[in-house]
Amino acid sequence: MKRKHFLKNAVLILAIVLLWHFSASASAALHTRYEYQKKDEAQEQKKYMAKLRQDKNKVEMAIESTKALIDQSRTKPYLPELYLRLAELYIEKSRIVYFIRTSGAKASTNALDHLESNTLKKQAIETYQRVLGNFPNFKDRDKVRFFLAHEYRELGQIDEMVDQYQTIVDSHQNSPYVPEAHLLLGDHFFNRRQDLDMALKHYKAVLKHTDSPAAPVARYKLAWCHINKTQFKEAIKLLEECVTTPSTQNLDIDTYKKKVDIKLEALIDMAYCYCEAYKDKRPGEAIAYFRKYAWSRTVYTMVLEKLAYRYFIKKKWTHAAAIYRQLSTLQNDTENLLEYARNIFECVQAVGTFESAQEDMGHIIKALRKQKYSVHIPEEEKEKNLRDYELYARHIVTHLHATASERKSVADFKRAADSYRLYLAFFHDSPVLEDMEENFAEALFSAEDYMEAGKQYEKLAKRTAPRNTDKKEKLYGAVISYYKALQDKEGLNHYQIAFARGGLKTTGKLYIEDFPKSERVPEILFNVAWITYDEGKHDEAIEAFDRFLDQYPRGKEAKVAVHLTLDAFHMKEDYEGLINYGQRINQNARIDEQLRQEVAQIVHAAESKVVSSLTVTALDDWEKGRAGLIDYAEDHISSGLGEQALQALVISGKERGDLETIFSAGFKLISQYPSSSQAQDALGIMIDASLRTAQFRILASHLEEFAKRFPKNENTQEFLYQAGHIRQTLGQYDLANRNYQWILGRPQKSKGVQEEVVFAMAENAEQLGDMDAAIKVLNKNRAGLSEVGKIKADARIADLYLLAKNFEKAQKYRKKAYEAYRPKYAKKDPMLNRIMAQMVCNSLNGLSKKYAQMRLKDRIDNRIVTAKSKLLEKLEKGYNEVIQFQSPEWALAACYACYEINTEFASFLQESPIPDLPPEQRTQYMKIIAEKVQGYLKKADQYLQACVTQAHKWEICDPQLAGYFMNLPDVTGASRTAAHFTGTSSANQIGAECLTDGVLKPLHYKLMAEPEDINTLAQLAAAYAEKGDFRHAILVGQKALDELKDETEPTRAQIHNTLGVSYLYIQEDTLAKDAFRKALELNSQSVAAKLNLAGLYQYYGHFDKAGSIYDTMPENSRVEQASASVHPRAMEFYYERIRHAKK
Repeated sequence: MKRKHFLKNAVLILAIVLLWHFSASASAALHTRYEYQKKDEAQEQKKYMAKLRQDKNKVEMAIESTKALIDQSRTKPYLPELYLRLAELYIEKSRIVYFIRTSGAKASTNALDHLESNTLKKQAIETYQRVLGNFPNFKDRDKVRFFLAHEYRELGQIDEMVDQYQTIVDSHQNSPYVPEAHLLLGDHFFNRRQDLDMALKHYKAVLKHTDSPAAPVARYKLAWCHINKTQFKEAIKLLEECVTTPSTQNLDIDTYKKKVDIKLEALIDMAYCYCEAYKDKRPGEAIAYFRKYAWSRTVYTMVLEKLAYRYFIKKKWTHAAAIYRQLSTLQNDTENLLEYARNIFECVQAVGTFESAQEDMGHIIKALRKQKYSVHIPEEEKEKNLRDYELYARHIVTHLHATASERKSVADFKRAADSYRLYLAFFHDSPVLEDMEENFAEALFSAEDYMEAGKQYEKLAKRTAPRNTDKKEKLYGAVISYYKALQDKEGLNHYQIAFARGGLKTTGKLYIEDFPKSERVPEILFNVAWITYDEGKHDEAIEAFDRFLDQYPRGKEAKVAVHLTLDAFHMKEDYEGLINYGQRINQNARIDEQLRQEVAQIVHAAESKVVSSLTVTALDDWEKGRAGLIDYAEDHISSGLGEQALQALVISGKERGDLETIFSAGFKLISQYPSSSQAQDALGIMIDASLRTAQFRILASHLEEFAKRFPKNENTQEFLYQAGHIRQTLGQYDLANRNYQWILGRPQKSKGVQEEVVFAMAENAEQLGDMDAAIKVLNKNRAGLSEVGKIKADARIADLYLLAKNFEKAQKYRKKAYEAYRPKYAKKDPMLNRIMAQMVCNSLNGLSKKYAQMRLKDRIDNRIVTAKSKLLEKLEKGYNEVIQFQSPEWALAACYACYEINTEFASFLQESPIPDLPPEQRTQYMKIIAEKVQGYLKKADQYLQACVTQAHKWEICDPQLAGYFMNLPDVTGASRTAAHFTGTSSANQIGAECLTDGVLKPLHYKLMAEPEDINTLAQLAAAYAEKGDFRHAILVGQKALDELKDETEPTRAQIHNTLGVSYLYIQEDTLAKDAFRKALELNSQSVAAKLNLAGLYQYYGHFDKAGSIYDTMPENSRVEQASASVHPRAMEFYYERIRHAKK
């Protein structure tokens, strides 16, 4: 804080007194201020001492004048300020006296030098104390204490100093001296007491005064407190603030009066903290971090030097090396560059990897080049540095080469080659120059830079004496390098290609001339011949390779020569010449057998070129080309050409979308050439075409054919699974089970697929009436089923044994199913309750028959009555248990059975003989019997009504269940027995005939082009239904629904109606009802779906539901339009209702 005193009159008087004394010296100072001084040190010292004595006299005069003013101003309000001025003068004089004593002394200072100065300081302290003691209301008491504390510190009276600063902090909280007081207290605790917590407290207090010039210093000191507490992250955050916070003014405290750049110091100290605070940061992040905070290149360089050194001493070699590399790009000072290069080498040597070897070499060479032209470095030192750094560079590049050799990495070899290039470009006088050049050539070759490797080997060979072993290796290296370069011509320009060809010819001829007996001569001769091929001179190449084969018919080069000759014929499109040459090779016994087999295959491929040309013609003119391929296949039926022609037909048929060609040519291919390698692809195309066109009967056959021919293919199991599903839907249960049986016989299959297949096989066997087969498949595969699956299997086996009248085994499996069953399992598999209900219900049938046969004859037998009563109770309990399974069909059966057994018991009682009783008792007995009969009949009627109610509620449309609720006359008044809605009907099976049908063929062909066309699929399903192949119509409809992603698409309702009609014809009335309902959910105005569903309801006695639909029917014209999509029986019901309504 600057010491500004605002004296009033006293200051003015004092200024007048002193003005005369200072005027002369001020004038002299102005005269000599800028004069160039030529005097010696002694004269300067003499002049300085004179100046000090002069200043001392002036201060003494000012002290006397101030004392006089004080005596004259005892009652004046500015008296305290005069005392402050007096104290200032004492302090000024103490400094002058000190300087006089120390400047005149020859030796070091002693206690006497401080005696007079300290005495004056004590006088100043006494004066400050007088102000504090005598003027309690003085407004600048905080300033007096601040100055007093300063003098205590000068005298070493630290405790007194602390008391004064603490008093300022405690008693003058609004004083501008508070921040400086806190700062100096913080320094005291930090430096003298080593009390970091107290130091932190005071430094943090300074930061509350954000506008104070003490705040940046306090922040900096606070950071160092954290550093001493090893809290580096907190410290670096504060140092960052020091760097980024602008400084407004300097701090006027003696301790900080020397120019201290807090911003620079903070940045430098950040380098110390960064290593500790951000241990996991990468070198690049550290460099970017300090680049962000540095405000000049000089500062950036300075802080990076500190950071690099810090990493270096902490042995973080990778980080240190990266930062020294950065410094090398910033610096141009020779000595610094040499030091950086040395440190970089030490770092990478310590790490043991030379990933940045080329860059490091660059830094070393940069430093040495700077040194070369430096006048500040002696020549001897330059030579020494050159030797030392050459060793560094050599070590780097050779280590990099060795590492590349270990890793066999092309990228590493490229780095090594680049480093060799730098080394050789600078160290021309290296003692190992020749070795390094050879290493360079090897590195280039291993880096796959064959062009440059060839040049380097050729250069080395020219300097080597003829017929020398070294020259042999170097010439060979050049030959191989040029050869490999030409194998990748895309990476070369025209000049380089020509250069490599010339180099290969030149070095190859030199090698053959100097070393004619070398084992490498055949290889080199081959390479020289290969040049003509590479130049595109095919005729010359054929002749050259032919001559080579005459000399060397065996070996690796011979094989390549044959293939290149064949390729030359191919390039000329001379297939006749190729075939003749191939036949000549095949007849040459000197040629390797395997090579001759390869040539035979190539000749075969050449022969197939004719087929390819025919295929191209077919694609241009399909009818003509197709006929040509068919004729060609027929003409060459006994050779491979016929096979290729058929395969070409299949592929071309696929391209053209010609289903007939695909199927006919594919069938011929797999039948005429059963071992053909093309069979799998052909079958794949046939399967794809069948699937695209939704011809499932043909698809199933193709899938089965594929599985038969390729049982180990990864797709075979899935193909047979799909084929089995198709066969089952088509009602071909025996074929479906054949496919499923193959799946079960395979070791690898998912548990879910296995379970589905097992129950499908059992169901199919039941459909075929082969109950033994159903039992067998369930029993055999039971162990592989899930927990729920085992329960279902046991229940079905029990039911099947019951049908076979094997009651013992039926009971065994029924017991197993009962014990394992849990109601919660039905949530996983809803079919479980249906199967359990069926098992229980059927198991009661035997008891029910026995129950019905129990009769009284000519007298009452209490044993029979009791047995029948208990059996009634048992049966009723059993049937109620069936109802609890909540399976609609079996709940109805159980409910109706309860009606029957109660009716039977009523009849049993009613028909029982009347015992021989007196008339009165006889009457009473008959009355009791009549009441019981009525009770059982009432109960039976309740069961029957429940049965009827639930049947209508569930909209039962099943002829097997109709008898439980339909013993009523229909609308015509005639009774009828339960039968399927359609009655008996015949169905067609349309397979390959679809491709000759005028309606189906265009739809299939349209799907071949657009397999996801839903409208076409819907039309195809309707077309198959119209032609009587209802099961196939169902498969097509299901495919259409699977393809249709939009739930609101109007076509969806049409498809469901087609499915419903098809289900009616295959006697699946329940599924038909569900399909019609779904159609109406999607389109409530569908006339066809309304008519079909209403007719089905009418047939099964759901008259109310049928009537509610009939009431919404539109005019007859629209009904007639929809009649094509309505079952004829449903139309009959509709017309019957109209006739009835008219009556």
